[in-house]
Amino acid sequence: MTRDDDRTYARPRGQAWGNEAQRAVLHAIADDVARRSGHRVAVIEALRSDGNLEYVAIAGSLDGHERLMGEATPHVMIDRIVERGTDLAGWVHLPFEAIDDETREWVDRYGHTPDVPGGDGQDGWHPEDLLMKLLTSEDGERRAVLWLDEPHSGLRPTAEQMASINDEIGVLYEAIVSIVERELYGEQVRMVTRARTAVRSVRPGLAVDDFMRELSEAMVAGMPIDFFDVLLAGDVEPLLEPHTAELEAQMREVWLRRGHLVVEPDRTWGLEEWATPTPDVMAAAMETHGLGSLLLVPIGMGEEYLGTMGLGRAVGGARWIDSEINAAAAVANDLAGVVLDARIMERERRLNAELREVNDHRRDMVTTLAHELRNPVSVLWTHLELLALDEPTPDARESLEAMDRAARRIEDMVEALMALAAVSDPDRAVPSVPVDLSAAVRECHEFLETVAARGGVDLTSHVTEGVVVAGEEAALQRMVANLLSNAVKYTPSGGWVSITLEVADGEAVLTCADAGIGIAPADLPHVFTPFFRAGDPAARTRPGTGLGLSIVESVVAAHGGRVDVTSEVGVGTTFVARLPVASADESS
Repeated sequence: MTRDDDRTYARPRGQAWGNEAQRAVLHAIADDVARRSGHRVAVIEALRSDGNLEYVAIAGSLDGHERLMGEATPHVMIDRIVERGTDLAGWVHLPFEAIDDETREWVDRYGHTPDVPGGDGQDGWHPEDLLMKLLTSEDGERRAVLWLDEPHSGLRPTAEQMASINDEIGVLYEAIVSIVERELYGEQVRMVTRARTAVRSVRPGLAVDDFMRELSEAMVAGMPIDFFDVLLAGDVEPLLEPHTAELEAQMREVWLRRGHLVVEPDRTWGLEEWATPTPDVMAAAMETHGLGSLLLVPIGMGEEYLGTMGLGRAVGGARWIDSEINAAAAVANDLAGVVLDARIMERERRLNAELREVNDHRRDMVTTLAHELRNPVSVLWTHLELLALDEPTPDARESLEAMDRAARRIEDMVEALMALAAVSDPDRAVPSVPVDLSAAVRECHEFLETVAARGGVDLTSHVTEGVVVAGEEAALQRMVANLLSNAVKYTPSGGWVSITLEVADGEAVLTCADAGIGIAPADLPHVFTPFFRAGDPAARTRPGTGLGLSIVESVVAAHGGRVDVTSEVGVGTTFVARLPVASADESS
C-alpha cells in the first residue's frame, strides 16, 4: 500500500458509534450468534456517518476485544474481501491462500488474527480465513458487518452449513440492522432537538455579531461541548492568520461535498480519505482555547458557502459520535437561513440609515431655503406697500399687481416648505390633543366656497358631526385645506367637488372627490412626491408649488393614518384619507 510523504497513515477514528447501552445489546447478540452458529468468535461492525464501520461488539475473543473494540475500518477493506471471496448463502468466505498481499496488509492493519492452531487437511479452518456477512437495510444500504471465526468443527464452511445458520439466526440479522438504524435516526433526532432548542433560545432581531455571541453561550449551555464559534465567509480569525483564507477555501470544498472535519491537535479527518496532519496554526489555536478536538461544519445555502461552525471539546473530552455530527449539520443548516436573514436585516439597517441621512439633509436644505426666501419676500412686501402709497400710473399698477402675485406665490411656497419640513421630521413628536375634524372640514368648506363659486365649481360637503381625532390641530387643518383647495384648483368651470367625513371601522374617513381634469396613470404613483408637477399641460397652467399633496401624506402618516388616490383623466380624482378616531381618554 502506498502513501504520500505528507499524509499520516492512520486508521479511521474510533469510539464514535452509539453509547454503552447500545453496545451492550449488540454484545449480547454477538454472544448468541456465536453460540447458535457453532463458532467461538462473533464480531459486529456498525455503520458510522463518516462512511466507516466500527467494531461495536466482540464475543469470544479477549485479545480481539482488546485490540479492535471501538476501532473502525473503511469500506474499501470490506469491498476487497467481497471481491475476492466466495459467496456461501449470502456469506463471504475468503480462505487465507486466496488473500493477496494488499488485502493482507488491510487485514493486518484493521483486523485481528487469533494465535490458534489451524484445522487439519484442505478443508480445515485456518486462523487467517475470513468469514463475514453484509447486513443491509430494506433499501439495500449497508448497515453492519457480521464476522464469524474459529468454528467449533475446525472445518471451513460450506454453502449448506451457512444456509442452515441463516435459518437459525436470521432474525438476529434484522435485530442488528434495527439497532444500527435506531442509532442513526433516534439519537440524531434527540441531538438535533437539543441543538435547535439552543438556537431558538437566542433573542430574535439581533445583529449578526450579537446573535452569534448569544448562540455560542446557548450552545455551550445546551450541548455537551466546551466551545462554540462561527467564522463567517470573508471574516478574519486572528489566531489563524495568515491562513484564514486557506481554511475558508478548504471549508468551501467541504461544503460542496456536504461533509465535515474532525480536528485533533495532530490529525484531521475529512479533507481526504485518510487522516492528514493538522496545520500548526490550527493546533496552536486549539491549544489557546484548551481544546482536544474540534468539529468543523460548513454553513451554506445551495452552492453558496456562508461560513464555518466550530464545536470544541476540552482535552480529554469525549470523541464526536454520529448523532452529534448530524445534529451539528442540522444546526448549520438552520444557521444558513439565520445568517442570510441577518445579512438582509443589516443591509436594511444600513439603507435605512442612509435614507434617514438623505431625508435629514433634504429637510435641512428645505428649512434653510425657506428661511433664506422669507427675508427677501419680506423686503419685497415692504417696498410694494411703500409704492402703493402713491397713486401709480396704469402701467405701474399692472406691474405692481404682477409683483404682488409673484410675492404671494413665493410666500405660499415658503409656508409650504416650512410646513413640509415640520411634518416630515421623524424626530418631531406630534402633539396629541383632541381635534374636532368635523369642525375643521366645515371651516375649510366655508372658506373655499366663495373661491369655488367664483370659478364655476359646485362645492358640497357631507360631514358627520363630532368626529374627533388625536393630533396636531394646525397640521390637520392644513391637510384638509390642501386636499380641498387642490380639488377646486384642478376642476374646470361647470364641474363639482365634494368632501365627505364619516366614521367606519374605528377610523375617520375623509373623502375628497372631484370631476376635474384627472391624473394620468404614469403620474399617479408620484403625486405625493415633493415638488412633483403632472406633465399634463392642463395641469401646468394652474399655479402651484408641488408640495401640497406631500404635506397631506406626511400629516396623515404622522397621525397614524394612510391616504389613497384613484383617478381617471378627464373624469376626476378621489383622495381618501383614513385616520384613527380618538379614544375616550384622548377625546376628554
